[in-house]
Amino acid sequence: MHKKKTSKTTIKDVAKHAGVSTTTISRYLNGRYEAMSNDTKERIRTSIEILDYKPNKLAQGLRNERSNTIGFVVADITNPYSVSVIQGIEATCAKLDYSLIVCNANEDPVKESKCLKMLNSRQVDGLIINSTGMNNDLLMRISKSIPILLLDRKLPEMPFDTVTTNNMQGMHLAISHLEAKQCNHIALLIAHPEGISPRFERVIAFQQFAEKLDKVRTSFKVIYSYEQEVITKYVSELVANRPPGERTGLILGNSKLSLAVLKAIRELGYQVPEDLLLIGFDDPEWASIARPTLTVIAQPTYEIGVKAAEIIISRIGAKDGIYLPTTIELAMQLINRESTDL
Repeated sequence: MHKKKTSKTTIKDVAKHAGVSTTTISRYLNGRYEAMSNDTKERIRTSIEILDYKPNKLAQGLRNERSNTIGFVVADITNPYSVSVIQGIEATCAKLDYSLIVCNANEDPVKESKCLKMLNSRQVDGLIINSTGMNNDLLMRISKSIPILLLDRKLPEMPFDTVTTNNMQGMHLAISHLEAKQCNHIALLIAHPEGISPRFERVIAFQQFAEKLDKVRTSFKVIYSYEQEVITKYVSELVANRPPGERTGLILGNSKLSLAVLKAIRELGYQVPEDLLLIGFDDPEWASIARPTLTVIAQPTYEIGVKAAEIIISRIGAKDGIYLPTTIELAMQLINRESTDL
């Protein structure tokens, strides 16, 4: 028989008895079970009962204790957009005395799930995520203990703060610019939306503005692969199949597509903007030194990171964890360069 201990029993005693760390006991007391097996939970529950552990006051203290750490699950860390956003988040966290842990999901829902569980087990105080949209149940469970903010990608059904950009306004800038350059064919090339809200919103915006254009032919192409040969084939057909005298402007859905299209144009021997006018979404560093330099719809990526960090940290300090989620859409900017300079 185990002898029951008095209220002097400590969290270390419970951890030793259950064969787990004190961090795991803390997570159990705070209801953070996401990365915890049923066997572990049962051992902890039994140990608390046997040792007659009274966690009420200590558990309350643990809930109020902070790690001063923010977790960020980034969709694709190789994307220049992500790099600038991370810089904004990190600078703001440092200013407000918080550390940042970044985890790359690589656009993989399974890896994203592992990132979320890892960060939650590290007891981050808040979580920022470029969501794939495939781990909503897990996000909801985690949100019961810490605030979550969606960055760039919306999940309308989820009650989370969101910081993104105004894709309707950005697409209007792009189409208006090409129309002013007297393009009588405006095309959009974009990666498959796959539940990723910015891509979906750009397609919808393109379609809505296309309906209002007078004497301008429009088309859009959704691709399922970033393979160079796929993009080169599209560019070749776009230029080769245009009617005589038609001036074509091409809008590119992100910086990966912009770079791939510039490579395709060089491979095919086409001239920009003579054969094709180009506008890219996002403004990576190479856009201003490419030949020709690339006209872009620039997103305030650093500011997006700053806003995201400011909001998530303010939510950590919210009284009783109660607040009304908000969505912030920042404006985009057109930067005119040689790829549309006729």
